[in-house]
Amino acid sequence: MTVNTLSKVAKPTLARRLVILALLAAFGAAAVGFVKEMVAPVTTFYGVDFPAGEVSFADTIVSYEPIIYLNDDRLPNVQEPFNNAVSALGAPNSTDPQHPFASLSARHDVSLGLGGSLTLRFTNNALTGSGNSDLDLWIFEAGERTESVFVEISKDGKTWHAVGRTDKKRSGIDIDAFGWGPEDYFAYVRLTDDPEEGEHDGIWNNGEWVGWGGADIDAVGAISSVSLISSVSHASSFSIPLSRLMLLVMGILVAGIGIGYLVNTFLFDKKNSKQNF
Repeated sequence: MTVNTLSKVAKPTLARRLVILALLAAFGAAAVGFVKEMVAPVTTFYGVDFPAGEVSFADTIVSYEPIIYLNDDRLPNVQEPFNNAVSALGAPNSTDPQHPFASLSARHDVSLGLGGSLTLRFTNNALTGSGNSDLDLWIFEAGERTESVFVEISKDGKTWHAVGRTDKKRSGIDIDAFGWGPEDYFAYVRLTDDPEEGEHDGIWNNGEWVGWGGADIDAVGAISSVSLISSVSHASSFSIPLSRLMLLVMGILVAGIGIGYLVNTFLFDKKNSKQNF
């Protein structure tokens, strides 16, 4: 084979190689982005890990029904700033028991009063089961000691299912223990103060009346969480939906074919070219 003939053959081969390299680079960039989204950013709040990060927490108030009474001095057991239900939304920020009175203006939790209730809703994610005995839901209760609440969950805000009660030892709930699993998605959580347990009166602090009777809810977070924004599931720290898994497999197959083609053209074509001289 002459030099001119070889160059004619080499030119289209080089073009094909450049196209394959460009495709591989594109698949590589897509794979990096996919892996970043697939592996959820585990974030720890007061010692509790949330695989989905800040998206895990309740987003809106459905209802707030505190049960308030007046003491002998005609002072309410629940009053500002502990009667603002919005304080229970988002990530926890009042749970530190070491500074319960550091600054009342900095407190962001809401009191339920004597047997009162608070209903919250997840809008950008949903509570789900983990498929095992791990805790799926965590109630952040502020103050010097944990006060118990009864916990109910609902898929539609109409039909409610009791899933136990928090206590001093553990503020988490395993919804799998009540027959639910990873295929169940819950948008609503209702908390009801246990009137038989805890402190339901307010207190005096440095000459100021503090009305924070009953359980003081700082935040409610879904440890086992499914995103409603994308198809990525955060029920565990590493979870791949079927549709994305198929795309990933296809990408790997295409990349494998491309690499095989490159090996063939660079090695075998080069070997054949030497033999033709």
